[in-house]
Amino acid sequence: MSRDPDIAQIRARLSGADGPTFWRSLEAVADTPAFRAYVESEFPAAARLAGAPDRRGFLRLMAASFALSGLTACGADSGRDYELPYVNQPERIVPGASLSYASSALFDGFANGILVTTRNGRPIKVEGNPDHPFSRGGTDILAQASVLGLYDPFRSQAVQHLGRPSSWAAFRGQMLARLAGWREGRGRGLALLSAPATSPALAAMVARLRELYPEMGWYEAAGATRESLHAGAAQAYGRPVETLPDFAGARAVVSLDGDFLDLGPGQVGLSRAWIEARRAGHAAGHLPALHAVAPTPTLTSAKADYGLSLSAGGIEALARDLLSLTDGGSGGASGARAGNWLRRAAAALDANRGASIVTTGLAASPELHALVHRLNGALGNTGSTLRHIAPLSPGGAGTLADLAEAMERGAVETLIVLGSNPVYEAPGGLDFARRMERVPLKIHAGLYYDETGAHADWHLPLAHPLESWGDARSLDGTVGLIQPTIAPLHEGRTVHELLSFLLEGEMRDGLGLLKAHLRRPDEDEAAFEARFAEALRLGFLPDSASPPETVALTGAAPAPAPAPAGGIEVVFRPDPTVWDGTHADLSWLQELPKPLTKVVWENVVLISPALAEREGIATGDVVAVAAGEARIEGAAWILPGQAEETVTLTLGYGRNVPDHLSRGLGYDANRLRPAATPWRLQGTKLAKTGARRMPATTQDLGTMQGHDVVRVQPEGAGPVGDDEADKPPSFYGPSSEDRGAKAAWGMVIDLDACTGCNACVTACQSENNIPVVGRDEVARGRWMGWIRIDRYYAGSLDEPATHFQPVPCMHCEQAPCEVGCPVEATLHDSEGLNLQVYNRCVGTRTCQSYCPYKVRRFNYLDYTEDQPAILQQRNNPEVTVRARGVMEKCTYCIQRIAAARIDSAKDAHAAIPDGAVETACQNACPTRAIVFGNIADPESRVAQARAEGRHYALLAELNTRPRTTYLAGLAPADGQKAPASSGQSPGKEG
Repeated sequence: MSRDPDIAQIRARLSGADGPTFWRSLEAVADTPAFRAYVESEFPAAARLAGAPDRRGFLRLMAASFALSGLTACGADSGRDYELPYVNQPERIVPGASLSYASSALFDGFANGILVTTRNGRPIKVEGNPDHPFSRGGTDILAQASVLGLYDPFRSQAVQHLGRPSSWAAFRGQMLARLAGWREGRGRGLALLSAPATSPALAAMVARLRELYPEMGWYEAAGATRESLHAGAAQAYGRPVETLPDFAGARAVVSLDGDFLDLGPGQVGLSRAWIEARRAGHAAGHLPALHAVAPTPTLTSAKADYGLSLSAGGIEALARDLLSLTDGGSGGASGARAGNWLRRAAAALDANRGASIVTTGLAASPELHALVHRLNGALGNTGSTLRHIAPLSPGGAGTLADLAEAMERGAVETLIVLGSNPVYEAPGGLDFARRMERVPLKIHAGLYYDETGAHADWHLPLAHPLESWGDARSLDGTVGLIQPTIAPLHEGRTVHELLSFLLEGEMRDGLGLLKAHLRRPDEDEAAFEARFAEALRLGFLPDSASPPETVALTGAAPAPAPAPAGGIEVVFRPDPTVWDGTHADLSWLQELPKPLTKVVWENVVLISPALAEREGIATGDVVAVAAGEARIEGAAWILPGQAEETVTLTLGYGRNVPDHLSRGLGYDANRLRPAATPWRLQGTKLAKTGARRMPATTQDLGTMQGHDVVRVQPEGAGPVGDDEADKPPSFYGPSSEDRGAKAAWGMVIDLDACTGCNACVTACQSENNIPVVGRDEVARGRWMGWIRIDRYYAGSLDEPATHFQPVPCMHCEQAPCEVGCPVEATLHDSEGLNLQVYNRCVGTRTCQSYCPYKVRRFNYLDYTEDQPAILQQRNNPEVTVRARGVMEKCTYCIQRIAAARIDSAKDAHAAIPDGAVETACQNACPTRAIVFGNIADPESRVAQARAEGRHYALLAELNTRPRTTYLAGLAPADGQKAPASSGQSPGKEG
């Protein structure tokens, strides 16, 4: 009888083994009792992070770690120049100094302008490009996390054939013969499926491909599809168009399930434009109001001055009522419950014809999009506050449903998938994986070896955008350039390079492809190189935004949909942190609290308080949502503001592919999505399973508990801030400002401008090397974020007013933490900064207990002790990587202050000019809600903000005199967001 090996024997078997021998040895020992002990001894932090006791969970973590050593790249020929350490110092490289490169961050194929900071050739931080005409210096959470995606050990690192390591040379050898056959057959049986793309260079290559292979099928698909948006425009205008709102000219905005403030390709530019319109209107005495209705709360509806929760079907009826009222009718189809909201919104639109906007969102039905276009036409908004442009993606692409039908009838002999994951993202009704098996040859190219890669014959690694050449358009059509900031870490190629192989039989260099596309036929080389260099410096092509299109309404309004047959309506939404699952392996995004629920590391089933009460469901109950034979199970979350008979399921989770961080987290909502209406499902059943699993969340209380934590100033009201003369006396000594210090650093956060988007949270994590702790540690209250965004409700549970409040360290002048620390590890410097001296801290956590704002974090464990070497390359060298047992907190990015001080010292010790220091959170904010600077300078923007009537300090009654203060939110005089000090409360926590 054989005896199970012990840990020493397992280690001996696995160490030093080549690829095939390693996997055979691993299979032989994987089921032994010593296997778990071995994995925990070899990979303690990884096992803790995933928290997965199953064998597959350990296998995927080990596989990712072994991949770091290049195990899967054995025998591969990259075909690229190799790098050597330089002997002569490159002209532009200064050891220890930062360089920034203008580039573009991609979001479902759309671009936002970014600046990528590199240190010694390593990209370490993404900032917004202030010169970009659309994004204008802001970023979103995906752009901030893209630098982590570059170094992600779960990325695909080598070509695979039939699940085994292969090479680009082997792939090329097998494909060359097929290329001749495709050309001879005019592309018959060949199908290309790509992720959404707006690249003009790619569009030109697709056009050439369709000429070369006229019978080839071209398809485009994404989990968060824009098909409804284009179909609705086609119903209204006879052709698809993109719609861009001009908030600067709008006096009233009505959002019918809109999402312009939510995560998406336009979030950065549109949220900035909306907040600027609010600021300008407030200064002129006419605050533009936002009227919003939604079946499930969003960032857009949460910021509304007048909000309403209504089912998706009810919103379509409401849109018909608005259309009727604007034409002089009486309305009435949407029912009595929406009456007050409807009358107020209709009156605002009627009073501001040609100066209003009606908008809807990605998940709205084509019929609702068509109705919104007709509403704007009837109000005179089209061409005034709304601009239409041609679609930005290559035209003529089929849908995922078209491809599934072609595979079912055997019309596809070769399927090439470029950057998409249809096996996971396709609606369950398409049964895409089964249909894909009918295709003889399947080729998948992606950043990850995902579900589609596992079903393909060939898997090809794609290059990350931060190591690629390319181009893409922003939502307004501006062409942004993508340039590499590091040599490729693995063997990835770009989609452009792969298409060049299909066109020419050789993979051309990405830079050459981009230059060939951008160069004008009559342009000489010197002129082109100068123009290209300038475009690279800017990060975009100047004056390349799409011109406006003239549109005209055609036909009649769409007929009302038939009444639902009963049952609960399910709406599907992209997840607010991992979107459609494309970014689900990035731990920063997994641990980023969802804006409204504050849940991390999973998705939940969102239900209304009324439905929960009727069904006897509590937050944390595992519920089943079923439609026909399809069924998912997930933890319930009671969400104030949810439509009563609506259940919301979010995408991006329920992954089931080995070697992925996201495997086994949450449920897969795609299994329930219908192909015909991918954002909405009627007639479902909801039932408790009897199990409980409490989601991990970073915020337990949803109300302000009687305090005026968030203040709101109604339009026309007097100041709501604190009177400086009312400061009580103190035993503390004078502040640095009182002592006449040259600099006294402070921060002001405008709560009217904060949309809760979380960009500041991710930027802070990236800048300050903040560790990820995993779901179990978050559940224990050990989340490490240095800045949090608190979410509060006021009013009724059914129609609450929602408030967001970013809370970093307050840098109190009279700091309780400093009194409590027994070793003076926390203290003030001469410029008023509350410092944390890590090598003094002995971990008593007294300062955390004394802090009334709860902004200090403690390293209970060494979260970076076995961090893979490739992830260490991402760390900011200007910020200490903290070890176990010390307190840490926001430092106002003191490393940036020090850098600015050094720069000013070069100029005869001049004072640091206002605006020279931007904290990471301030720089990332798309709405410019955060102002930072020297409050001792009365001309500084932060000092001027502190002089406003809306200025106040959080918990000012404690007399801590914080340097981080706030501007109260704004609201119409009769708005739904009543002042928080009125004592309104939902009555119980969600």
